[in-house]
Amino acid sequence: MKKVLILAMALVAVFARANDDDGMAASREALLGGPAKAAPAVALRDTRITADHMEYNYKESVAILTDNVKVDDVRFKLTADQLFVFLESTNTLERLVVRGNVKVENDDRRASCDKAVYIKAEERLVMAGNAKLQSLDANGKARTVAGDKITIWTKKGDQRMEVYPNPELIIPAGSTEGIKDMM
Repeated sequence: MKKVLILAMALVAVFARANDDDGMAASREALLGGPAKAAPAVALRDTRITADHMEYNYKESVAILTDNVKVDDVRFKLTADQLFVFLESTNTLERLVVRGNVKVENDDRRASCDKAVYIKAEERLVMAGNAKLQSLDANGKARTVAGDKITIWTKKGDQRMEVYPNPELIIPAGSTEGIKDMM
């Protein structure tokens, strides 16, 4: 049970921003002329992780979930063929590897790729193989960033992304938001 709880906490930290800033603080401050209000608190509920099969290798400190992997959290939903959770000797997250038909949904954002790797020490998520991020703008039009590899730095305040090689950016006609807030 402890291992599943650690896994759930790790996934929430990786695929959702669990801080009090929804990424719009600077924009609100510029538009409204004052400090941004804190984002509303996210209602807590259990994170549900399911798969057809799960193994835990105590010697290697790795949990392996395979076939029909689904993560249902209040802040995101993830599906994939395989999920590997690597823990340090202190039972804290070292890295996550998600493979095969990786899809993540969060509000008006979608991400997909063949493989995703999150390395906690570097606070970096790398999506590889047909990587795509999609976000709906205020008019409901999809903004898309795609490439062979998308790297996202997840550290609070370090909002940056690199798409290499073969980047493609699609901004809908009439959109004023560009790629802002895609991460």
